[in-house]
Amino acid sequence: MTKKNNIKELIIDDNISILQYLKTLLQRFNFEIKTSSNGYEGLQDSAEFKPDIIFLDLMMPNIDGIKMLQLKKVLNDIKEIPVIVISANAGRHNVLAAIEAGADRVLAKPINVKQLKATVNELIGYDCFERNDSVELNEELENIKNKEHSELPEKFEELKIILTNAIIEREPKIITETASSLIDYAKTVSDKIVKELLTDLRNKEYHKPSDWMFAELLIKQISHEVSKLNKSNYVN
Repeated sequence: MTKKNNIKELIIDDNISILQYLKTLLQRFNFEIKTSSNGYEGLQDSAEFKPDIIFLDLMMPNIDGIKMLQLKKVLNDIKEIPVIVISANAGRHNVLAAIEAGADRVLAKPINVKQLKATVNELIGYDCFERNDSVELNEELENIKNKEHSELPEKFEELKIILTNAIIEREPKIITETASSLIDYAKTVSDKIVKELLTDLRNKEYHKPSDWMFAELLIKQISHEVSKLNKSNYVN
């Protein structure tokens, strides 16, 4: 397949967290993303948006993933679009049912980012995840910094997925840069604990498997402290 400037991807899932996770992940690579919350919307959006690839959940209201695949197969305008099913129940029965209904690949939740990338590249026909991590991350962080009235809890929620992906993909530079950016928002006495944890996250040298476990635990601890800030009406 000839390389395109902008890959269009449609995510169909009734789980808002999964939609946001995939959208945030894929937008880092300059993909054009559209989301749908059920199979009925997914069919409509497939016809109108004309994505290069579809990510599809199986368990959804209105029209579920299997039914949508069956309907997609008979619609000439969209039947050739490759579909990756992403399901929490990726047992043999569901995998076979999805493939028989028309899925090209089936991946299990929780999502393995490296496996997801490899599968997308295989179906698209080339490496469409090429990018300059440092440049794009710095642009993203700078855009966030330029927003007025920024608060630490809000910014942590925005950037948490970047930290999580950096751990999965073993990218220490991204962890360091993201933690440094978040530290800039820790300006009040209430932020002191979170700032200390972020500093530990930033300063850690990531070489051993235990270092990455340390990072995972720190992010969980930071999440806990941020939730406490939210409960105390830190965000107005």
